[in-house]
Amino acid sequence: MTGDGPPLVRAANWLSHVQFDLESPVWRHWIEEFSRFHRYVRYDERGCGLSDWIVDDFSFDAWVHDLEAVVDSLGVERFVLMGLSQGGAVGIAYAVRHPERVSHLVLYGTYAVGWAKGLPEEAVEEYRAQIQLTRMGWGRDNPAYRQMFTSQFIPEATPEQARWFNELQRNSTSPENAAQFQTEFGKIDVQDLLPQVRVPTIVFHAQGDKVVPFEAGRRVAAGIPGARFVPLDGENHILLGDEPAWPRFLYEARRFIGVKEELLAERRSAMGGSLAGRATSAVGAEEKTAREAYAVLSGLTAVSLSLYRVAGNYVRYDHVARNLLKDARQKIIAAFRVPSAKRENYLFWAPPGSGKTYFVEEVAGSLGQVAQYRALNLAELTETEFRVALDELVDQKAPFLCLIDEIDAKSDSSWPYELLLPLFDSTSIEGARRAFVVAGSSGTSLGEMKARIGSRPKGSDLLSRIPSDNEYPIPAMGVGDRIVVALSQFRLAGKRLGRDVGEVEKLGLYFIALNPRFGSARALHELAVRAVERMPPGDDRVKYDNLFSPGDPENKAFWGQSLPIAADLSGTFLALQD
Repeated sequence: MTGDGPPLVRAANWLSHVQFDLESPVWRHWIEEFSRFHRYVRYDERGCGLSDWIVDDFSFDAWVHDLEAVVDSLGVERFVLMGLSQGGAVGIAYAVRHPERVSHLVLYGTYAVGWAKGLPEEAVEEYRAQIQLTRMGWGRDNPAYRQMFTSQFIPEATPEQARWFNELQRNSTSPENAAQFQTEFGKIDVQDLLPQVRVPTIVFHAQGDKVVPFEAGRRVAAGIPGARFVPLDGENHILLGDEPAWPRFLYEARRFIGVKEELLAERRSAMGGSLAGRATSAVGAEEKTAREAYAVLSGLTAVSLSLYRVAGNYVRYDHVARNLLKDARQKIIAAFRVPSAKRENYLFWAPPGSGKTYFVEEVAGSLGQVAQYRALNLAELTETEFRVALDELVDQKAPFLCLIDEIDAKSDSSWPYELLLPLFDSTSIEGARRAFVVAGSSGTSLGEMKARIGSRPKGSDLLSRIPSDNEYPIPAMGVGDRIVVALSQFRLAGKRLGRDVGEVEKLGLYFIALNPRFGSARALHELAVRAVERMPPGDDRVKYDNLFSPGDPENKAFWGQSLPIAADLSGTFLALQD
């Protein structure tokens, strides 16, 4: 739920993920624009996104009941209802059952009859073949297969939009659920309900829609008494923010649901014409960073840290980084739980401040008593100290996980790699499992760091002992990462200080996201501890002012410069839970 104003509820449709969509170049503009004048309510369909994927009932009636349950749970009495694709059919059924609660019905790219009933036999057979392909290939890293769906839904997408939509397929649901969804879409039939719709209705449809034929949308509009039909140029089943049809769709939809022209003009003047223009400058931050921070925070009302957790208290917002690190975590843990003759040596590259050391520490913590943990920083140790530390590891004759940080340090010396090679050669020491993680930050990429290591004495030998699938580049923390890491540290600091941190003011998170000083988990932890210490007794909220010492001039300076841009983040709190 985002935005303020009269409620606008979007009936759930396939291929959605309420959290993942916030950062999406395919769905983000929908969220931003429909949150501008309304309280915009989204939810994931059963079996999809953040909803439970283990579902017994995929029927159309179940989808309608889910919409009823969402609306009832929010206590919304009367609202605008929007339905896209099969969500339009769900919206039609709901409007017939509850006409007193729907003020306006907005439909886009929808249909009244599913493919199994409304298409020729040849086309039906193509759908059945596609469903079978879905069962076999959904979620696999097969660009050709994934692009098949993307080309249907958004054929006019940019490479970035196509890449994101490809990734959404893997994040939105399981292969079996995806096949079940498509099967159920074929059974939809709300033809008999169309004449019973008694609420004001507008129907939009792209003339070149590759998923739902244009005529299907025209027939929906023709069947609903008094409905207005608006054809749109383009071929996308999902309207993209950079196509000419998008502003026309927004204008017609807003005018239809009653957004006043003077309000539109007033908001355009105040905000520079778009939500993206609201965060054009703030305390020296680049426009892109400020815009992204505002978009992330304005789209969040509550955060469950479990959605972003990788290991222990280590969290990442970016789903690509999160899944990459989860894979690394699982492999390291499996090294101690599943017997194997494979070398358990790992190589991490990460820019400074990305939290690579913290990640390995949290993975070690999740091992508990299974393996001991030791961290050695090559840049801080002499040859004698390094040799003694390695000997101590061998002598303990117990399973261990060892982090060798700054593996690219001591570039003029040959002894670091010479001492490590014998340990990297064996899979165990006297039967005790062990794993080495070597990590560094030199260069601008994993490949560049490997080239530097390989040019040193014994460097190529060291790299040859690390399986290629055990190499991981850890991306730098982005704006969303900094926000969720800060939230995690607030929660953690609260627990350690005996305080329950349940909410954090959004303006404080906006400050953190835009401040380059807080580019590492260590810096965020120190900030969190001080902020929690400043919380008044009995309060469970971290406020913006709690981030500063009394009289800190930075507080007033940031407040003054940011308030015109991000006024709605001040006094607005984000709920936080584990």
